[in-house]
Amino acid sequence: MAPVLLGAVPFAFVAGVAATAAGMTPAQGIALSALSFSGIAQLIASQLIAVHSPVVVTVAAAFVVSLRFLMYSASMAPHVAHLDWRWRVLLSFLMTDQSFAASVRHYADAGDTRHRHWFFLGAALTLYTFWQASVVAGVLAGAQVPARWSLDFAVVLTFIALLVPAVRTRPDLAAAVVAAALSLAAAGLPYRLALVVASIGGIGVGLAIESRGRR
Repeated sequence: MAPVLLGAVPFAFVAGVAATAAGMTPAQGIALSALSFSGIAQLIASQLIAVHSPVVVTVAAAFVVSLRFLMYSASMAPHVAHLDWRWRVLLSFLMTDQSFAASVRHYADAGDTRHRHWFFLGAALTLYTFWQASVVAGVLAGAQVPARWSLDFAVVLTFIALLVPAVRTRPDLAAAVVAAALSLAAAGLPYRLALVVASIGGIGVGLAIESRGRR
């Protein structure tokens, strides 16, 4: 997980700073991170809270950008089906883009997979520990971080690093292109709704093309 942490640690720091900048107390910012453990959802929630978006819009936006976890879960389900519900609940809470990417590659290797959930747990707990520590640092630093540092660019780099290896098929590419185009076209929408529109549009196009290919 060390290479992943190079991008995740500054990303988490930015998420902590964003929570403070949105007007949350340190306790609220840390609780948001500890209970949700989703970087992009944390950032979206902070941005929407900062512009006083309605609660319904904030929750809906966080929900939509988290829909990708349904696809991750479908991919991981066959590998963890032998575990009891407590294991599956724990792993589902800890699953992120990074831990999913590391674990699904590990499960793809040949050999006995019955005990590989320990790899999943180790990867996820490592990320969770470093993430929360970095969020706390960002929350405590707050507005003292100079804007010229441009730390928010770490978020872009992190997701580019995750996106590029993940785009392997036509539906993947179509979803990425459509989501990018829609995010730019809808950039002027209020309450950061461009991200919601782009997410729904990208997922819809990707699923449609995948379904057509299967038929």
